[in-house]
Amino acid sequence: MTRGLSTPSEINWAGNHRYAGMIHRPRTVDEAASIVRESPSVRGIGSRHSFTDIADAVDLIDLSSIGRPPEFNADARSIAVSGTASYADVARSLRPHGAALRNLASLPHISVAGAISTGTHGSGAAHGNLATSVAGLEFITSSGEIISIDRQTPDFEGMVVALGALGVITTVTLDVDFDYEIAQHVYNDLPLDLVVDQLGMILNAAYSVSIFTTFAGSVSGQVGQVWIKRRTDGSDQSMSPRSTFLDAPAATIQHHPVPGLDASSCTRQLGEPGLWSERLPHFRMGFTPSSGNEIQSEFFVDAEDGDAAFDALRSVSADFSGRLMVAEIRAIAADEMWMSPHYQRASVGFHFTWLAGNNDDVVQTVQRALEPFAPRPHWGKFFDARFFDPSTAYEMFDDFVEMTIRLDPHGVFQNSWWRRVIGS
Repeated sequence: MTRGLSTPSEINWAGNHRYAGMIHRPRTVDEAASIVRESPSVRGIGSRHSFTDIADAVDLIDLSSIGRPPEFNADARSIAVSGTASYADVARSLRPHGAALRNLASLPHISVAGAISTGTHGSGAAHGNLATSVAGLEFITSSGEIISIDRQTPDFEGMVVALGALGVITTVTLDVDFDYEIAQHVYNDLPLDLVVDQLGMILNAAYSVSIFTTFAGSVSGQVGQVWIKRRTDGSDQSMSPRSTFLDAPAATIQHHPVPGLDASSCTRQLGEPGLWSERLPHFRMGFTPSSGNEIQSEFFVDAEDGDAAFDALRSVSADFSGRLMVAEIRAIAADEMWMSPHYQRASVGFHFTWLAGNNDDVVQTVQRALEPFAPRPHWGKFFDARFFDPSTAYEMFDDFVEMTIRLDPHGVFQNSWWRRVIGS
């Protein structure tokens, strides 16, 4: 059987990892199943936006050469798309139907399959991560069998945020809502003391809220920016637009989250209304947000501990701010996905964009500072596995591992990352 194009290894988006395996681009799902069935070690690969070797294997399968047109179901209020489709692709497919997703990550360029598999999220205290919008999946198991699951399938909650360990995702069915518009305002120079005191209120102020800071300067320094995104129909009960927010003045020019960078790649601000897909991400669909020459880490704590965790990070910021491009703080609702970083825990996420290079020491500093708050890392981003035990962090850990063994008895989808982070 022919297998389409195969090429040697490539680097990831950030340029900090070169995939060891051969990348296959099958032309049909049956070809992909044949590769999986015959491989000793295989993973699906999408937009290459993970910052580690989580998606690496001997054989890597890129399904983007398979023509899989999206299928919109008006009755079910859902859309089925290829796992390798980006969220920008999904938004374009929904536009003719007047439909929308409830939330998006800051980058619309990432693949749907990779995002849901790692628990990637947007912002908003009322919104779960992107995996919570998954109504169904089709994937190729290690035996080459193609199976479909939905919310009626036993253990469905363990099969969505699955870290790539159950199979190669071919199709994802997503819940959709009706179209809506968002207006985005940025506020500058909010004192860090106010953020610690009012973190919950700030993160609940609108449909989607992001706080950006470099932690630079003294302990009583200032947050760089607060991005507030509200629905224009008022259905989210967001704060009304105003000239100041907690004494922070509204910006009068476009901003990039990283101080000093050109804002032309960013979604429109200054209160200019636009479609959900053109405001919820921080970066515009038609632009590459940066060169990718950066490393990202992210850690989640219980929302009730958000203010104390922020204060703990501030107290050690002198030890990591020299490597930091910017940090982002967001809120994410609790969910029931077994391996979701937000499993049964409304969360505050602390996201760090680091300068490219060796960031081992600064990430360890962050993890130690957050240790009293039982932090859970973003699965697709850089963290030190020696400071994290998933078996104690996740109540359903044993059930999840048992399920991976049941569906993949020979460990075809287990790789170096899995053995390092999850265990043998």
